Amino acid sequence: MSEPNELLRAARIRVESPTSPGEAMTRQELADAVNAQVYRASGGARVTTVDANHVGKWERGKIRWPAAYYRAAIRAVLDVTTDAELGFARPVRGNPDNVDRKTFLKTALGTGAGVLVSHHVPGPVQDTRELAAAVSGPTAHYRRMESAVSSEQLAPAVDAHLALTTGIVQTTLRTSTGFSVLAEVSGLAAWLAADRGDNATARRRYSEAVSHAERADHPLLASYMTASLGHFAVEAGHPRQGVTLLDRAATQLDKSAPDTARAWLASLHAVAHAALGDQTATLAALRAAEKLTSRQRGEPHWPWVFTFDRAKVARYQAGALGRLGDLRAATAAFDAALPTLAGPKPRALAQLDQAQAMAAAGLVAEGCQLTAEALQVGRDFGSERIIARAREFRAALPARTTAARDLDDALAALYETETP
Repeated sequence: MSEPNELLRAARIRVESPTSPGEAMTRQELADAVNAQVYRASGGARVTTVDANHVGKWERGKIRWPAAYYRAAIRAVLDVTTDAELGFARPVRGNPDNVDRKTFLKTALGTGAGVLVSHHVPGPVQDTRELAAAVSGPTAHYRRMESAVSSEQLAPAVDAHLALTTGIVQTTLRTSTGFSVLAEVSGLAAWLAADRGDNATARRRYSEAVSHAERADHPLLASYMTASLGHFAVEAGHPRQGVTLLDRAATQLDKSAPDTARAWLASLHAVAHAALGDQTATLAALRAAEKLTSRQRGEPHWPWVFTFDRAKVARYQAGALGRLGDLRAATAAFDAALPTLAGPKPRALAQLDQAQAMAAAGLVAEGCQLTAEALQVGRDFGSERIIARAREFRAALPARTTAARDLDDALAALYETETP
């Protein structure tokens, strides 16, 4: 009978679920993350289909030594340094007296000893592919943290990792995989800069991400980064330029592009057309996104870390329909999107979309209340993106609006000197 791999299970449950804050990562969520990490680390060359049952075999000890690319991906996802920390050990062959010292210590002194030893004796990087996986690992963790952590806190770590990655790629990893990794961390740095209200840096970082993705000769990644730049342009108040960039992103996709890419791109197009007031184009794009999402199967395709499902499409629907002033449809889409809005910042941004639709339908007081709640999140998490959207909402209302009294007070409080 195989011995359960308690170290692997313990490492998994230490990681918070990306979809259910406060709960442990599930086996299926680990499987999804491993598939995405393998795809990312290989620059799209390797597609795997690990599922919860496969993870169960690892945890039950039926498989004690997964393939190297699986082990590298699991280490990155669970944020550990060595295979020993995950309870993985190469099958012993030949002389049975040849016992690995760390395995002996773990058995004799308890599982904690194995972890202690492994932290003091980190395993060496064997080749450039493992180096790429090691460098990309932190980016995946930062991306998971972004929705619930202040950008002011996270940005310094990401910027430092970007500088480190840039140096490694320039000196050691001037490969397709290396530039893919660099494009991803540049895109994250751009997103955080936009959230802090530093649009100049965000635009520069997004442009760098597009350039790195093109050097990686990775059409899907290039399209993803170009579309991200386009969506940034829309959110920055330049929807016409955004549509141009989104159209360019669509041309970068080849026939092998997954439905995820096309569904996401259609969703971004819907938001951009709604910002331009083009109802016909908006609804057509939303229909395309729904159709593409309904036929998706299998694991997420990197650079999407998690599956782009119907709930995530609904998030963009809520934004687009809110911009068009369709309160009933926007509210229904917002309700459908709730499963993906566990993080405070995504929920606040969705509330602002809903508030806009409410105000357009004459429910000014309700819209102001939602905006005030979102504004508090923006203040708590240092999100200038959210704060700016709240200001825009108020600016669109008449100057003397009694329903906006509390919101006006909250906006004025932004300029008050805070005492320690």
